[in-house]
Amino acid sequence: MTEKFVTPEPLPTPYERELLTILIEEAAEVQQRATKMLRFGIHEVQPGQPHTNRERLSIELGDLMAVITMSLEPDVDLINAAIVENQIEKKIIKLEKFMQSSKPEDVVDD
Repeated sequence: MTEKFVTPEPLPTPYERELLTILIEEAAEVQQRATKMLRFGIHEVQPGQPHTNRERLSIELGDLMAVITMSLEPDVDLINAAIVENQIEKKIIKLEKFMQSSKPEDVVDD
């Protein structure tokens, strides 16, 4: 029998654990809203809801970005801002190369 691996690194603090939990929850809410947009349309309003799917996705992304912002704070060691910024640029270049569709020329943002 082999010895059980025990990480030599400290585990996240309670604050870090809570931020990570909220990050997971918000990412899942963004995923759910994007799926609803695919299924029911960008401007569909669910019964009993005051907002379109576009507005609701925008709200969820704002919530996610708030948690990301909190995780980037200097006294919180969860995310490396330099790596995030570098990766954003790399991902945009990659998407421009590999996306199978083009952005419409006449997109109107309201």
